[in-house]
Amino acid sequence: MKRVRVYQQIRSEENLRLAIQEVCASHRRNGDHSLNKKVLEIEADLDDYVKKLDKFIQDLVSGDAHMNKPIKRRRWDRNADNGKGKWRDINEPLLWPDQCVHHAVLQPMIPHIMRSMDRYCIASVPGRGNSYGVKTIKKWMKNDPVGTRYALECDIYHCFEELDPPHVINALKRLFKDQETLWLCDAMMEYGVLIGAFFSAWFLHLTLQPLDLMIHDKKYGVSHSIRQMDNFTIFSSNKRKLRKLFEDINAWLAEIGLKLKGTWQVFRVGFTPKVEREHALLTEKQQRHRRPRMPSALGYRFGHGYTILRKHNLFRLKQGLHAYYYRRDRNRVISFKRASGLISRLGQLRKCNSQKILERFYQPKTMFDLKKVVRRECRRLQALYPPYVAA
Repeated sequence: MKRVRVYQQIRSEENLRLAIQEVCASHRRNGDHSLNKKVLEIEADLDDYVKKLDKFIQDLVSGDAHMNKPIKRRRWDRNADNGKGKWRDINEPLLWPDQCVHHAVLQPMIPHIMRSMDRYCIASVPGRGNSYGVKTIKKWMKNDPVGTRYALECDIYHCFEELDPPHVINALKRLFKDQETLWLCDAMMEYGVLIGAFFSAWFLHLTLQPLDLMIHDKKYGVSHSIRQMDNFTIFSSNKRKLRKLFEDINAWLAEIGLKLKGTWQVFRVGFTPKVEREHALLTEKQQRHRRPRMPSALGYRFGHGYTILRKHNLFRLKQGLHAYYYRRDRNRVISFKRASGLISRLGQLRKCNSQKILERFYQPKTMFDLKKVVRRECRRLQALYPPYVAA
C-alpha cells in the first residue's frame, strides 16, 4: 500500500479555512436557538483565526500545546441493546480550537482512508448510511439464497473505550509516512479515542481494515459481509466455517486489546430443498425449535425476498401512533417533538413490507397532520429567530 504525506496539505490556508467554516456551519445556533457567540466572533475575523489555528497545530506537533479536556455528558439511548436501553457517555470537544483541529487534520486524510476501505463498511461514511446498508442486505437476501443460508452476528465490546491510541497509530503508519501527521494524530488522542469526536469513527474504520480483509479470505467461505462501525453481519453457505471465522475474529481483536460481546450468534437463515423435506417430517414441536431465523440489522429483520421491522421498532411505532390518536381525538396539543419523532418512525416503513401494519394501525391523513404540526413550529421559530446570514 502506497504511503503518503499530508502534513503540508493539513497546514494549507485553504484547508484550515474550510475546516473552520465546516465547524461554524454546524454550530451557529445553541440549543435554545440563540446565536452562538463564539461562531460570530470567529466569522467576524476569519483570517486571524486561520493563522491562530495554523499556530496551534504547529504547537501540537512540537508539544508546546495540548488539546482541551472534552465535556462528557451521559445520555440515555432508548434503542440500544435490542430496546433495553443503556447510558452512553458522549464526549463534546470544545468548538475552538479542538473541533477545528479535528476537521483540519481529517479532511486531507479521509480520501486516503476510504481508498482502502471495504465497500460495505458503513456508518459515519459519506454516502454509506443506514439506507445504503438496508438496500445491500435486501439485495443479497433476494438474489443469493444459497450464499445467505447461514449468518454470523457479533459486535465488539466497548469498542471506543477499549481501543488504545498506540494501536491506532500503528494503523495510521500503514497510510501516512510523515512524522508530523502521526504526532498530530497522537496529540488529538490525548484523552483516548473519544465517542463523539469527529476523528474517532474514521480512526476505528482504519484500524479494522485488516480485519475486513481477513473476513473475505477464501478459506472462510464468506459470501457477503457488512460492518456497521463495530457490528458485524456475515453470511455464508457453511456453518462450520463461520464458527472458525468467529474464533479467528476474536483472536485478531485480542491482539489490539478488544474482544467480542458474549451475545454473538451463528444460525440458519434458510433451508436447502433436501433439509426442508426432512424438516417437514418432524413433529410440530421439533419444527418450532429447528426453524430458520431472520438476521437482524440496521433496525430491520431480513428474509429471503421480504423485510420486516424489528420487534422493538414496531412496538415504538405502535406506541407512538396510539398516543398521538389518543391526544388528537381529545383535542389536546400535539408537541413538535412527538410529531417529528412519529414522522421518523413512519419513514422506516418505506424500506420494508408494511402493508399489514398500515392497514391495522395507520389512519388516513396522519402524515399530513403531523407535517402540519412540524411546519407550524418551524414557521414560528423562523419568525422568532430570523435566518442567520454569515458575515
